[in-house]
Amino acid sequence: MIRIFTASLAILGVSACVSVLPEAKVPEGLYRFGPMEAVYDLDASIIIREPEASRLVAGRAIAAEDSSGALRLVRGVEWADTSTRLMQTALLDLFGGAGAGVAIAPDTGAPADYELSWWVSDFTLSDTTGRCRIRATLLDGRTRKVLDQTLISTSATAEGKTNAQRARALTEAGKACVSDVAAFIAYKTVVHAEEAEDTAGSVDK
Repeated sequence: MIRIFTASLAILGVSACVSVLPEAKVPEGLYRFGPMEAVYDLDASIIIREPEASRLVAGRAIAAEDSSGALRLVRGVEWADTSTRLMQTALLDLFGGAGAGVAIAPDTGAPADYELSWWVSDFTLSDTTGRCRIRATLLDGRTRKVLDQTLISTSATAEGKTNAQRARALTEAGKACVSDVAAFIAYKTVVHAEEAEDTAGSVDK
């Protein structure tokens, strides 16, 4: 009887502990970038890696900067995937494949003419303004020599002050940033291809 009584108390104690644990908060809304429509064609192949970023920026959480400069997580809204993965997927979507080239993810293992290395230095809210800042570097796919680099900064203003409206503004800022990276790639790959042709022509002469 004593053993049964002791066991019953233990079970009650465990159930009591479980009942007071805080429940995981489910976000009210999950946000994503796409699917994005194809806009650019490529005449060369390029590897699009997932961009690098700080842990706060690279996760699913959405952060906002307050008046003191401190970053705080915005309640009730999150990304549907990590923000860096969403950016990578959106950038791959923007290249239609109508040209001779193609944009590919690194896990395919295929070689490419070019490679993109990019760093997201800011992807946060400031009051009702979404801000995105990316440094993009175009590399030679064979030697990984730096060919070109650009710094892109975009912003978007929310239609209101709710967290959902602010999250949508940050989404638009992110999409604009990625679109500008795509334009940079499309232009610079053509420029370097023409330079390579001119160099080859000079050697043949």
